Amino acid sequence: MNKNQIMKADILDIVFENRNKVYGAYELRKYYYGRLKNALGLMFIVASTFAAMALLPKKSEHVIANPYEIPKTELAKAEMPPVEPEKKQELPKQETKTTPVNQASQVKHINNIAVVADNVKTDSIKTIAANDGIGRENIDVTTPGIIKVEPVKPETAGTGTVVKAEPKIDKTTPLNGDVVDVLPSFPGGMDALRKFLERNLHNPYDLENGSTVSVQVKFVVGYNGKLQSFTTVLDGGEEYNKEVVRVLKKMPDWEPGIAKGEKVSVYYTIPVKFVMSD
Repeated sequence: MNKNQIMKADILDIVFENRNKVYGAYELRKYYYGRLKNALGLMFIVASTFAAMALLPKKSEHVIANPYEIPKTELAKAEMPPVEPEKKQELPKQETKTTPVNQASQVKHINNIAVVADNVKTDSIKTIAANDGIGRENIDVTTPGIIKVEPVKPETAGTGTVVKAEPKIDKTTPLNGDVVDVLPSFPGGMDALRKFLERNLHNPYDLENGSTVSVQVKFVVGYNGKLQSFTTVLDGGEEYNKEVVRVLKKMPDWEPGIAKGEKVSVYYTIPVKFVMSD
């Protein structure tokens, strides 16, 4: 290589003068810096893409829980027809039984004792037999008497009115909410119940934006306030059903329902809606 060629030649051409340039080392060194720039530029683009994705707002899970409330209905005043006096049912007359009374032999006895002389005649003391009647006066019974026996009617005995015993409430048998005087309630009321559900419920799966899953669970609030007998009445899927029951089992004891002044077991239903929102 002459002087003019050396001045115009690249350093690689000088190094690989009289060497095999086809072997590969020449090509690697010649294009090394270009490939390095391309690699650094590509890496910068990928890193920028990941950084931008990390700064994007994340989707948040949201659960809407609507505790079940029995709707209140207003009662309208209804005009009642005049009440006719109740007709007393005549009971069949019952025959009276008569029992003849045996005539009792009455004997007058001396009830005063006096001390007299030996020659004065006095009444003798008679021995009283077992069937002799004893009384303060002599009773002459000429004809046998009768005793009337009037049968006693059980429904009019004593006060003359029928008293029926009211059946006792079985507090272990669950009742429907429309037949109790006071419904069972979560400690703190409906707002506290809604907050407890929203704080403890979690979405088992990622839902698409705007999609929802609804679940309804029916259970029994016992007379002691404990929740039991969980039944799914609106199926939202096995995982969603299990999630609602899991949270219900974590609840504290409720205030039990009351019927006729006693604490009773009552059925209760809670609807829960799972949604995904930004």
